[in-house]
Amino acid sequence: MPTSTAKRVILYRFDRLPQEGIVNPGGYLLEQGIEMITTLGTLQLVPYGDLKALRFASEDGLDDLFSIHNFFERRPKVPGLWTRFTLKDGARLDGILPHNLLDWPEHGYLIAPPRAGAGRQKVFLPRAAVTATELRGVVGVSAAAPKLVEKRLTDSQIKMFDQ
Repeated sequence: MPTSTAKRVILYRFDRLPQEGIVNPGGYLLEQGIEMITTLGTLQLVPYGDLKALRFASEDGLDDLFSIHNFFERRPKVPGLWTRFTLKDGARLDGILPHNLLDWPEHGYLIAPPRAGAGRQKVFLPRAAVTATELRGVVGVSAAAPKLVEKRLTDSQIKMFDQ
């Protein structure tokens, strides 16, 4: 169920400087593009073809998403599909996609970026902006791993009270 609170975002376009605004997380993805209210109070509808990325942030953080910490330095620990995206202008960005393909938005990809935090919580990349993707790894626990850990724990316990 989507949240009802507005989220602060930074909108990146291919031909302009980043722009701050606010979106409704339950309804910002429209058929024509992204609906956003700017800091000046105007409602904008940005077509997916003009959009490079949309960064969700709760506070000021890293200024540029594509030049500072845009790749994972080592294998991420967050479960998901570790993917590298190449955009129309040649910019590249790593991110974690959820394992469940049904969670992927129809118009793009909602990823967890490297060094996620208050300044860069999630990033939306529209499909129109992406020219190539590269799967770097699958991060997560296999279905057999929890059973193996549980078996090792029960085998190593003391049989003091067993009769």
